[in-house]
Amino acid sequence: MDRKSKDSRGIKVIDLITVVFEKEIPLIKIQAKSIELYIDTHNIKNIYVVVNDEDSVVNLIDPNWWGINSHKVQVIPRSKYGVDPTLIGWDSQQMYKLFAAEESDCPWSMCLDAKTWFVQSLQWDKLFDSQNRVKFRSIPVIPVFKSAQEFLENYYRIRMANVIGPGGVPFMFHTQTVRSMFKELDVPFLEFFSKHVRLPTNITEFMLYSAYVIYKYSDYNSLYSTSQPYIVQNIADFQVNEFDKILENMNYPVTLTASIHGRVYPWLTDDQYERWCSFLVDKKLTVDLENTKSQLNIFRH
Repeated sequence: MDRKSKDSRGIKVIDLITVVFEKEIPLIKIQAKSIELYIDTHNIKNIYVVVNDEDSVVNLIDPNWWGINSHKVQVIPRSKYGVDPTLIGWDSQQMYKLFAAEESDCPWSMCLDAKTWFVQSLQWDKLFDSQNRVKFRSIPVIPVFKSAQEFLENYYRIRMANVIGPGGVPFMFHTQTVRSMFKELDVPFLEFFSKHVRLPTNITEFMLYSAYVIYKYSDYNSLYSTSQPYIVQNIADFQVNEFDKILENMNYPVTLTASIHGRVYPWLTDDQYERWCSFLVDKKLTVDLENTKSQLNIFRH
């Protein structure tokens, strides 16, 4: 199995994937800038932006936001893959990440959320090891996903105490493995995922993929190493009280990406909001403080 991802000049390349809702368009514009600033364009083959909304929203996304990478951007309507109108947004978002990863044009794709922004340069020797494995640790399955763990263990007849890290995005999918997973399901992927992402099973895209990796390769070690030089910093809605600490951590040299959940913004004090916006300006993701506030104010109310 060849896990090397190189273009004609011998430079490693990956695809990038983001699934976006219409309300997240202000966020994807900042992400596009972060990609241009902090990932060498020679390391990117394609940028897939899947619109998890009405097809007309595709026309609201301008590839020029990605600057030097604009010609690599493919804005894809969700109707290309199929739609289950009964799925809630977060569930369908997970599904479309896997759909995009399955059709990636590279051996590896990096999956992001719209709110996930790079805050330092991505270095290839910190992403891949000498064996071309991704430098991700595995993390324990948290109790809320116990039902998913039990279902996947029974479905694949495996044991999976851990899932592939880093516990969210950025997440690295191995393309051929995702394709094999799709082919080996007992029903079409849309049907399978739409059914089992719901309660009581409650699988996630990363748990399903992790379970299949164990099923196919016996463990994670053939694709993923146990070292992880980078960390990711996200402030979830239940972490508002930890804002000051996590914002400080976002400046650590090992922090690759930073993000804030949309539901956090209304709970921030004016001072916290200003410090967050100042952080984005300092990282050159936005032009100036007032411009940044104006761009993100939609999430304050």
